This record gives sequence, C-alpha cells and structure tokens, in this order.
Amino acid sequence: MINTSITIIGLGITSKLAALTLASNGRKILIIGEEKLKKQSSNLVTFFSLSSINFLKELNLEDVINQSSSINEISCGKLENLIEDHKFQIHFKDKNNELGRVISNKILNEKLDAKINENKNINISRNINIQSCQFLNEKNILMLENGEKITTKLLIITEKKTNLIDQNFKNNLIKKDLKQTSLVLDVKSRTKNHAYQIFTKKGAIAYLPINENLASVIWSLDNSSDELDYSQEDILKEINKLYKEIIYCDEVLNMQKYKLHFEYAKKTFLKSIVLIGDAAHSIHPIAGQGLNLSIKDIVELKNQIEKFNYLGYPLGNSLSLSKYANLRFSDTALYSFSTIYLDEIFKSRNYLLNKFSNLGIQSVEKNKFIKDLIIQSATGRSN
Repeated sequence: MINTSITIIGLGITSKLAALTLASNGRKILIIGEEKLKKQSSNLVTFFSLSSINFLKELNLEDVINQSSSINEISCGKLENLIEDHKFQIHFKDKNNELGRVISNKILNEKLDAKINENKNINISRNINIQSCQFLNEKNILMLENGEKITTKLLIITEKKTNLIDQNFKNNLIKKDLKQTSLVLDVKSRTKNHAYQIFTKKGAIAYLPINENLASVIWSLDNSSDELDYSQEDILKEINKLYKEIIYCDEVLNMQKYKLHFEYAKKTFLKSIVLIGDAAHSIHPIAGQGLNLSIKDIVELKNQIEKFNYLGYPLGNSLSLSKYANLRFSDTALYSFSTIYLDEIFKSRNYLLNKFSNLGIQSVEKNKFIKDLIIQSATGRSN
C-alpha cells in the first residue's frame, strides 16, 4: 500500500507544474502514468503569457525563461488583405513592453524533470496502469494493474487517455473533429521580439520568435491541404512567400505534424477527483492559450486548496473543488469555444462572414480599450 496526499495522473508538463506548485506544507505527491516510447522528441513550443512567465519564475525556472526572447508586439491579419494593403490589420503592443515569451516544450520538460528529482516530496512512477478508483471516506483508493493499491486524498487527472475518466465522467466530453493538422517547424530566422499570425483559407500560420536566431512556425492546415506533403524545402519557400518582405526564414531545422482535436469537459470534478489541463480542455492553437489555461487551472486549484485548508477543511473536499470549477468555468469556456469559431470565421469563403471578420478586425484595431482588454485577458495582467 502506497500512501500519498495528492496523486497526479499524467506525465506531461501540466502534471509536473502542478506537482511543483502543490508540493508544500509537507504534502507528498505521486505522479503516475504510462510513458510511451517516441521516435523523436517533440518540437512543440508554447507562447507563455506574462502571467505564466511570472508563474515559472515563482518555480525558479529563470534559466528556461532566459533562453528565450521577449515578445513585445504581435501582428495579425488575413492573407488577402495583407496582399492587397501590404500590412497587417491588427497590432498588439503593451505599455510594459512584454506580452510573453516562446519557450520550447522539450527544454521546459527536461528542466521540470530535474526540479522534481531534487524535490523530496515528489515521486514519479512511470509505466503504471490504473485499473479503477474507489472512494472510501475522505480518501481515494487506486487499484493498479499489478494489484498494488494507492491511497490518496486528492486525485488530479491531467491527461485524457485514462480509464478513470471513462469510469467516473461518462458522457462528459464535448468533442469536435477539427479535421486539421498542425505543421510545426523549427526555423533559422533573425527576426526577433515580434510575432505574426496570418489567416489563410487553409488555416492560420503563426511565426513565433524563440530567440535571436530561432523561431517556430505553426501552420494549422486542413487535412486535405497539399502543403502537408511538401518537403522541408518547399514548405520553406511557401512560408517566405506568405511572409514576403516581413520576415525571412533561412532554413528548416525540424518539421513535425500533429493532429488537432477539440475536447471540452462539461464537469471537471467528482468528489475528490479533479480534471485540469488536457483532461479538461484541448483547444485549437489559434490563440496560443492551451498551456496558459492549464497554468491558470493550477494556480486557482492551489488557491482553493490553501483557502479551504485554512478554514479547516481536509484536502480533496468537494466544496473546494466545486469552488475551483466554478471560478475556472467562464475562462476555459470562453477560450475553448472561441478558438473554434475564430478559425472557422477567418477561413470562411462566405461573403457575409468575410465582411463580418473584416469589420471585427477593423473595430478592434481602432479601439484602444478593446485592445487593452484583449491584452489583459491574454497576458493575465490587470490594470
């Protein structure tokens, strides 16, 4: 029998960030999951908003942050307008001079592993398969495939592929087949501090500077797009043609493909089980808010745990988890569903939708108040 305060299911970045955040006040945390062998390491990156950057600093991850350059400006526009007017339609700049940073998931993941290895309150058990979960008074009992048992006060699930979701959250997911694949490229490029997003008929293409010599290009393409079969050389030509006279990519260092899926959990807690991260919301990358939403989940979960602990409630009580779920509902729902609608509107060939999206972009660009609200929401910064 293994006894622990918190058990986290999932071996990804969200699980590790949650463990490091919650491993205080003597809490013992166990991270478990199945680790699959991968042919190559992921080349995914994350645009961390300023509030997320501050969150990483609180975890003493400055060395990871310092490997990236700050993003001071973001420009967006539709391809047809860019071709016609030779300029982007909307620009975001912040008076504090930093909107966020683009960080390699691989580098962050490696650093998190090192941090966890140094933390005596956190253990990781890899290649563990959970059969079931039973509720007993104020504890969960997890039954493992090998017959072993784990008792835990709070169970956090961060990944979708676990039978515990099927057992405890039936008919809970809203799913949509996006019928898109993200083409993610590491490119040599000297443009820095300025990110760009172009909306094409086949999907949005984002240029995200990582540092002075490296950028990530993410093109979310319809599954029928010919570009998915292009060579690295041909994709490079296409990118430079789209971003003509704006940025120039010298070389593709790495190119990978990722299927896009949308999933949204209607209910994110049951008794002493809580869903966060991908288990609660998998969204389109168009707004770059996926991992930022997960960090907001972690911060709010910690806040409610600490608040209810101060009031004398035990760890994992349903009141704290209910409060957490209610506070996170509007933010996750807004970003989750708006990403789908934004992508569909900007790709649409419908005349009225095109007019609507153009008017919307023009309204945002001209209205400083709206732009400031968007920046505050995306960066997590208040006035």
